[in-house]
Amino acid sequence: MPVERRRGKGGAAKADVALTGDSPARGRRATATAAALEALEAFGKVPAPAGEAGYDVRVRVRDGDTPVFGPGRQTLLRAIEATGSISAAARRMGMSYRRAWLLVEAMNHEFREPLVTRHIGGVAGGGAQLTPFAQNLAAHYDTLLNEIRLLLDAHVPTFDAYLRGGEAQDPDAGPASPHQP
Repeated sequence: MPVERRRGKGGAAKADVALTGDSPARGRRATATAAALEALEAFGKVPAPAGEAGYDVRVRVRDGDTPVFGPGRQTLLRAIEATGSISAAARRMGMSYRRAWLLVEAMNHEFREPLVTRHIGGVAGGGAQLTPFAQNLAAHYDTLLNEIRLLLDAHVPTFDAYLRGGEAQDPDAGPASPHQP
């Protein structure tokens, strides 16, 4: 389960992302994708120091009781977008090609439009790319996560005060009055 934390004073770990592309538009998209991957990976790797509250969140989109989209599938889509290949995306994520392919197939059947298109190899080899529908879905999912993080970050100081290493103040008392001794 990914662990999401507000960034501490020490900063965040950076992801190692290779950018490839043959056009300026693809290069810009790959740069945006790399930034999104770094952000997703950073939230899972930066521990909060003792006395500083953090939070764990996993948001999944469901169709009835069936989960159809979440952090793992989002990361897979972003890796496919960055690499242009299901097999390279699978290697980057440390999963088997078969698992990645099955996830892509499932996503392509669970949504009203396909998310990933594949082209069979030839002289230049095969590849895969996200459809505009998938790019919109991924962008909306990122927006949802960012809004949730902002909400949670606003409440972290309250929980900091409850922790043993937090500031010794009553979080329910409200701000101190300047007239109190």
